[in-house]
Amino acid sequence: MTASVPARRSGAAILFDVLTDLGVELIFGHTGGAVIPLHVELNKRMRRGKPAPRFILCRQEGAAGHAAEGYARAGGRVGVVLATSGPGATNLATPIADAHKDSVPTVFITGQVSSTAIGSDAFQEVDTLGMTRPISKHNYLVKTVADLEWTLREAFALANSGRPGPVVVDICKDAQIALLDQPNPPRVRHRTPYPFDREAADRILEALAAAERPVIKAGGGVIHAEVSDALRQFVERFDTPVTTTFNALGAVPLSARHALGMPGMHGSIPANYALREADFILTLGGRFDDRVAVKGFATGKRIAHVDIDPSEIDKTIKTDLALVASLEQFFEHALASPVQAQHPAWMERISAWRTQMPLPYPDGDYIKPQAVIETLSELTAGDATLVTGVGQHQMWAAQYYGFQRPRQWISSGGLGTMGFGLPAAIGAWFANPNQPVVLVDGDGSFQMNIQELATVVAHRIPLKIFVLNNSFLGMVRQWEDMMDDGHHYETCLARNEDCERDCIAIDQTCRRQVPNLTGLSHVYPGLKTQRLRGPLGMRESLREALEQEGSVLVDVWVDKAEDVLPMVPPGKRLDAMIERT
Repeated sequence: MTASVPARRSGAAILFDVLTDLGVELIFGHTGGAVIPLHVELNKRMRRGKPAPRFILCRQEGAAGHAAEGYARAGGRVGVVLATSGPGATNLATPIADAHKDSVPTVFITGQVSSTAIGSDAFQEVDTLGMTRPISKHNYLVKTVADLEWTLREAFALANSGRPGPVVVDICKDAQIALLDQPNPPRVRHRTPYPFDREAADRILEALAAAERPVIKAGGGVIHAEVSDALRQFVERFDTPVTTTFNALGAVPLSARHALGMPGMHGSIPANYALREADFILTLGGRFDDRVAVKGFATGKRIAHVDIDPSEIDKTIKTDLALVASLEQFFEHALASPVQAQHPAWMERISAWRTQMPLPYPDGDYIKPQAVIETLSELTAGDATLVTGVGQHQMWAAQYYGFQRPRQWISSGGLGTMGFGLPAAIGAWFANPNQPVVLVDGDGSFQMNIQELATVVAHRIPLKIFVLNNSFLGMVRQWEDMMDDGHHYETCLARNEDCERDCIAIDQTCRRQVPNLTGLSHVYPGLKTQRLRGPLGMRESLREALEQEGSVLVDVWVDKAEDVLPMVPPGKRLDAMIERT
């Protein structure tokens, strides 16, 4: 009896074998000519009941990329995207850059024209490798099926190791179809890991304990490394206030006595006051972003920095003490160390400043956006997965929602991508289907990926969407009021050809060109919609929306003149922070 000869596998079969072996459960994407062999293989597996990832068809490739980001941010797993060549790949440029800025573990798989056609200006050919090189952690062009398996495995390892980030795998169409004879061996990489420097770590701990007014600035690396519990123990042990950057919100509950909230341009009063008055700042797992490390940030202070990425050390702010290490290593060492501290006088000042977190705001005749966020926080007990687009609504959400846990805050930080919210919320729900997901968006940001409502209803996602509608591109409008005497030529979403050219005054009742978002229930059957126009009954309406089954969109007409405060004006120091207008 002769032994059976194993069947030769195609590149498409290898891809899904590897993804299944790596535990990939979901792929977000869109189809197209250069990835048809992959979809044919996936469909065959579905019909035969073979293990394979589930494909989530989004309505645009860029949205698929943001959905994968939301999945990775909320679930702590690698988000995976599949799209075709040419426009499919170029549409992914924004989510790739977004994931790169915020260190989100993602793998972007794109189709490419056949290897023999590369460089011939073939139909839907784009140099994906060259385009994504500066906005990805690493990228690959797979021309032969013999290189596919090791490339995929290395891509996933890179995306989720060290400082996480997006990895792009561009696969030629002939490599997807070809049958494998003999795989090429994986490349051997020779990056020597940094040894943990115990002496450098001890110098940081001793400086923290000796400081009179220390502040810990915790960055998004705390979330990625899953060390929020260790951070809280560390903060208690050294009795030191901690400010959590935009990407670290939720790492420390805002109710904790050491919590300062978010720092920076639109940071909280206690965070910015503490950073201004500090004599020692320890940054853990975060970069010195220009909206946090504003003018004069380090003047008169000692700066310490612990980060897994050596390129971040001294990149923008010169440090006095530095350690290249994982946060797991640092906290393990710190919590085992005999060094600890108490800072009672400093914490007394912190406690007084915390009474202004978040900043109080006046009532008015129109719905205050801050009140919407505060009410949503109360009604969800601060425990919902909160997703936003980009704009004023994003800053109000960061300021007024009572975050309690890591991975509940899903928002575009470093790139500031409008349109991020809706697709990211889809991905966040797929990461944790039993966890309520609330999307707070702005009318400008929401319309940039509004087509993904089709994805929401197709998958019966019980998403609760609250659009803070002020008929403006509000954040830019706020800057126009500060810098251009309030001329709103390109930011008023209610403008039409009948408007006066010189639009300066904010007319609270002007809604000339504003889309009727409640009408979307007719466009996307299964989506429930409602509109809120005034403060009366707002809380009850928000509660009703949260308690309804299925997907709900609430069009909230908020005060059009409301600004995001506090605000450190561009190019100014922390002591120039505007608290009230």
